[in-house]
Amino acid sequence: MPSDLIGAVIHLLEQQSPAFGDPGYDSLMKAKYASTVLRVAQTVDQQTAARLVSGLSRDFPCPTERPEIAELHFRAINSFSELATALYNETISKRQHLWNSAVDAAAAWLNAVIRL
Repeated sequence: MPSDLIGAVIHLLEQQSPAFGDPGYDSLMKAKYASTVLRVAQTVDQQTAARLVSGLSRDFPCPTERPEIAELHFRAINSFSELATALYNETISKRQHLWNSAVDAAAAWLNAVIRL
Protein backbone atom coordinates (compact mmCIF):
# COMPACT_ATOMS: atom_id res chain seq x y z
CA MET A 1 0.00 0.00 0.00
CA PRO A 2 1.41 3.40 -0.95
CA SER A 3 0.26 5.12 2.25
CA ASP A 4 2.07 2.51 4.34
CA LEU A 5 5.23 3.12 2.34
CA ILE A 6 4.95 6.89 2.80
CA GLY A 7 4.41 6.39 6.53
CA ALA A 8 7.47 4.16 6.72
CA VAL A 9 9.63 6.73 4.89
CA ILE A 10 8.45 9.53 7.17
CA HIS A 11 9.17 7.37 10.21
CA LEU A 12 12.72 6.69 8.97
CA LEU A 13 13.32 10.37 8.27
CA GLU A 14 12.13 11.31 11.74
CA GLN A 15 14.53 8.79 13.28
CA GLN A 16 17.47 9.99 11.19
CA SER A 17 16.94 13.67 11.89
CA PRO A 18 15.58 14.73 15.25
CA ALA A 19 14.91 18.17 13.76
CA PHE A 20 12.54 16.79 11.09
CA GLY A 21 9.25 18.61 11.44
CA ASP A 22 10.86 21.44 13.42
CA PRO A 23 10.07 24.89 11.95
CA GLY A 24 13.76 25.83 12.13
CA TYR A 25 14.71 22.74 10.16
CA ASP A 26 11.95 23.45 7.63
CA SER A 27 13.17 27.00 7.18
CA LEU A 28 16.78 25.85 6.85
CA MET A 29 15.88 23.42 4.08
CA LYS A 30 13.72 26.01 2.30
CA ALA A 31 16.44 28.68 2.51
CA LYS A 32 19.08 26.27 1.17
CA TYR A 33 16.71 25.20 -1.59
CA ALA A 34 15.94 28.82 -2.52
CA SER A 35 19.64 29.68 -2.71
CA THR A 36 20.30 26.67 -4.91
CA VAL A 37 17.35 27.37 -7.21
CA LEU A 38 18.49 30.98 -7.63
CA ARG A 39 21.98 29.84 -8.64
CA VAL A 40 20.52 27.40 -11.17
CA ALA A 41 17.99 29.95 -12.47
CA GLN A 42 20.82 32.32 -13.36
CA THR A 43 22.22 29.72 -15.77
CA VAL A 44 19.08 28.91 -17.78
CA ASP A 45 16.94 30.75 -20.31
CA GLN A 46 14.74 33.59 -19.14
CA GLN A 47 11.40 31.75 -19.24
CA THR A 48 12.76 28.75 -17.31
CA ALA A 49 14.34 31.12 -14.78
CA ALA A 50 11.01 32.91 -14.39
CA ARG A 51 9.22 29.62 -13.65
CA LEU A 52 11.88 28.51 -11.16
CA VAL A 53 11.91 31.81 -9.30
CA SER A 54 8.12 32.05 -9.39
CA GLY A 55 7.93 28.68 -7.64
CA LEU A 56 10.07 30.03 -4.81
CA SER A 57 7.63 32.86 -4.25
CA ARG A 58 4.86 30.40 -3.36
CA ASP A 59 6.65 28.55 -0.56
CA PHE A 60 5.54 30.21 2.67
CA PRO A 61 7.00 29.78 6.17
CA CYS A 62 5.57 27.32 8.67
CA PRO A 63 2.86 28.86 10.83
CA THR A 64 4.96 28.04 13.90
CA GLU A 65 8.13 29.67 12.53
CA ARG A 66 9.89 32.24 14.71
CA PRO A 67 8.63 35.72 13.79
CA GLU A 68 12.08 37.08 12.92
CA ILE A 69 12.78 34.15 10.58
CA ALA A 70 9.30 34.33 9.06
CA GLU A 71 9.85 38.03 8.35
CA LEU A 72 13.10 37.29 6.49
CA HIS A 73 11.36 34.47 4.62
CA PHE A 74 8.56 36.84 3.54
CA ARG A 75 11.11 39.44 2.44
CA ALA A 76 12.78 36.78 0.32
CA ILE A 77 9.40 35.78 -1.13
CA ASN A 78 8.75 39.41 -2.11
CA SER A 79 12.14 39.59 -3.83
CA PHE A 80 11.51 36.33 -5.65
CA SER A 81 8.10 37.55 -6.78
CA GLU A 82 9.48 40.86 -8.10
CA LEU A 83 12.24 39.04 -9.97
CA ALA A 84 9.86 36.49 -11.46
CA THR A 85 7.56 39.27 -12.67
CA ALA A 86 10.48 41.08 -14.30
CA LEU A 87 11.65 37.86 -15.96
CA TYR A 88 8.17 37.10 -17.29
CA ASN A 89 7.75 40.66 -18.56
CA GLU A 90 11.28 40.91 -19.92
CA THR A 91 12.02 44.08 -17.97
CA ILE A 92 15.71 44.38 -18.67
CA SER A 93 16.59 47.66 -16.96
CA LYS A 94 16.04 46.50 -13.37
CA ARG A 95 16.73 42.79 -13.80
CA GLN A 96 20.30 42.67 -12.40
CA HIS A 97 19.24 44.73 -9.39
CA LEU A 98 16.35 42.29 -8.80
CA TRP A 99 18.66 39.27 -9.11
CA ASN A 100 20.98 40.84 -6.54
CA SER A 101 18.07 41.62 -4.21
CA ALA A 102 16.72 38.07 -4.44
CA VAL A 103 20.12 36.50 -3.82
CA ASP A 104 20.78 38.87 -0.90
CA ALA A 105 17.36 38.17 0.64
CA ALA A 106 17.89 34.41 0.39
CA ALA A 107 21.37 34.76 1.92
CA ALA A 108 20.07 36.89 4.82
CA TRP A 109 17.32 34.35 5.48
CA LEU A 110 19.74 31.41 5.34
CA ASN A 111 22.29 33.15 7.59
CA ALA A 112 19.63 33.92 10.18
CA VAL A 113 18.45 30.31 10.24
CA ILE A 114 21.99 28.96 10.51
CA ARG A 115 22.69 31.21 13.52
CA LEU A 116 19.80 29.69 15.49
